[in-house]
Amino acid sequence: MAAPNAVWGIEVGQCALKAVKLRPAEEGKVELLAFDLIEHPKLLSQPDADPDELINAALEKFVSRNDWQGDTFVIGVPGQQTFARFCKLPPVESKKIPEIVRFEASQQIPFDMEDVVWDYQVFQTPDLPDVEVGIFAMRKDLIRKHLEYFAALGIAPRMIQTIPLALYNFCRFDVEEEIEEGTATVIVDVGSQHTDLIVVEPNSAWSRNIPLGGNSFTEALVKSFKLTFAKAENLKRTAATSKYARQIFQAMRPVFADLVAEIQRSIGFYSSTHREIELKKVLACGNAFYLPGLQKYLENNLTIGGGVSKLEKFNAMLTSATANAPQFTDNILSFGPAYGLALQGLGLGTISASLLPPELARVQLWKRKRPYFIATAACLALAAAFPWMRNTMDSTALALNSDLGDDAKRIVERSQQYQQDFRSASTDTSGQREKIEKLFELQKDRAMVPKILALVHNAMPKVNPQELTNVRTSDELKQLIKSDPARFARTERRQMVIETLEVRYSPNIDELEPQQIQRTASKQISGGGMGRGMGSGMGRGMGRGFGTAQTSSSESSGGDEGAGFYIAVQGRLLYGKLQSDAVELITEDFYRNLRHLGNLPGLGFYIPEQDPKNLDGDKANLRVPSVVQFSGGMGGGPVMARFGRAPGVVQPGDEETIANPDPVTGEDMSYDWNFSLGFKIKLGEPPESEKEESEGD
Repeated sequence: MAAPNAVWGIEVGQCALKAVKLRPAEEGKVELLAFDLIEHPKLLSQPDADPDELINAALEKFVSRNDWQGDTFVIGVPGQQTFARFCKLPPVESKKIPEIVRFEASQQIPFDMEDVVWDYQVFQTPDLPDVEVGIFAMRKDLIRKHLEYFAALGIAPRMIQTIPLALYNFCRFDVEEEIEEGTATVIVDVGSQHTDLIVVEPNSAWSRNIPLGGNSFTEALVKSFKLTFAKAENLKRTAATSKYARQIFQAMRPVFADLVAEIQRSIGFYSSTHREIELKKVLACGNAFYLPGLQKYLENNLTIGGGVSKLEKFNAMLTSATANAPQFTDNILSFGPAYGLALQGLGLGTISASLLPPELARVQLWKRKRPYFIATAACLALAAAFPWMRNTMDSTALALNSDLGDDAKRIVERSQQYQQDFRSASTDTSGQREKIEKLFELQKDRAMVPKILALVHNAMPKVNPQELTNVRTSDELKQLIKSDPARFARTERRQMVIETLEVRYSPNIDELEPQQIQRTASKQISGGGMGRGMGSGMGRGMGRGFGTAQTSSSESSGGDEGAGFYIAVQGRLLYGKLQSDAVELITEDFYRNLRHLGNLPGLGFYIPEQDPKNLDGDKANLRVPSVVQFSGGMGGGPVMARFGRAPGVVQPGDEETIANPDPVTGEDMSYDWNFSLGFKIKLGEPPESEKEESEGD
């Protein structure tokens, strides 16, 4: 439903403040009432800039030269400061979706739920049972920082939206006729520090933030020509008319290549997971596309049929003197986010989720409904007068008729008895309260398992060489290894592939027998396979992914003293020709990292140095009962490659001669090491002795 008043959409960017004021018009269009573009004297990211001072100055200038009293505001926040995750839900009833999404959000958002503001959006194709949701979150301290700038000037925004989702709303409203079922449009918005890539489908969305932007071009000029940042920025903006244009573009060419490579990688990942969607065109936004050659370079390197077109006008905006103003048309590439924000405020955006804190949202709702409350209160006061008059008349009649008075007394006495019975039942709630407290207690330590998984992930050894961390597909990995087989030898990579990870809770971890859980874990290792070497998501390096993570907790954590978890890990190691090499990497590198990271304060648990149940002389916490060479499964001796091939080195074209080939690269897997290990984690903060040991490590 459209808002009754005009709506301002405001984006405070690194270079400038952009604002658009809209109101609904006939035939489903909107009218541009006003706009503003206020450039900062310096970029907010410059080393000598004061961001707070520059943002306050821009907002003060905005309120001083615009008519905004009584209008609604929707403000945008940068995509790189927010968390966004899109996931499919099983077909369920609509009333159960909020409950499922709340559970999914608690698992996906990498922060304590008390520290973030989050919301979600449901995407569903008509006549299909599939449901997709987008979950969006932002830390409360970052939101408060944005709100403080506006609150200082008396502006209370109704909604807060991320810039990528504002661009999605703009595209769905303004170019909707070009987006058909089974197709999508890609928006590439190049900002100062980051580039937002948004895939716009009719009933879905996908986005990624790329850490390259206009500043990357400026920094390339600073490095090439030894200029200050301000002079390099001016040189970039005047590059098209400069007599040194050829040298300028030559200096910026590596950034062009890096940006296009990241866009290609993102589009490639999206296409691999959405094979049924055809990408029709790319819509370019952001002032960086005023650089001559960027649009053409992008178009030549992207295999999208519709090509790359720059934003030139807003199709759903009525033609007017304001919309045709030179300052607006000359900078239209940068007004897309502000346009999308204002559309959401008018109720015309496809995505209606908002990151405005709930307490502020309630205040805004109260302000909008205050006139209705006042009118309702007046009606209630008037209506209350009629029962009072009726009561006076009835009291008079009762006084004149004694039989009616006795009946009234009996009714009053019966009512009082009922009230007493109700109060008695209300006070007897001990049994129900105990059940409620137990339910809350079960949720007390639910965040521990994700923290433990993250700890194991972050403690893994760094792979060697580092080029492996940049690989994103199996073909890229295979080509990289074949380019220099000796340098990328399998026995030198330091890759740790976790196939199973079991987390077992114990109310008294010191008394837990490690052998029992390791025997249990050994039964679960079959079928791990090679498929987890790439990590999770596009930003992970090689050898940093998890296999199957299993948890077991037959009792509530309950805060028992001495409570903790036993962690059993099994997997494969791509390092070392000797068993001693593999054991040393596990004990001296991986476990040392575990001890250091696991004993940092504030985690809610720590890794003790010793285990009382370890019968070995050193009483060490870490137990490594098995490190054996790979033989097509866990255990067994090595299977040697034929023809005397060096361990872990691929000879192109002769994969068929390898007895145990890697299904991805074709390398010999005979020198991989299957390992199992286990260690204990105790709940609580680490004692001083454990802290000192961790710092010593």
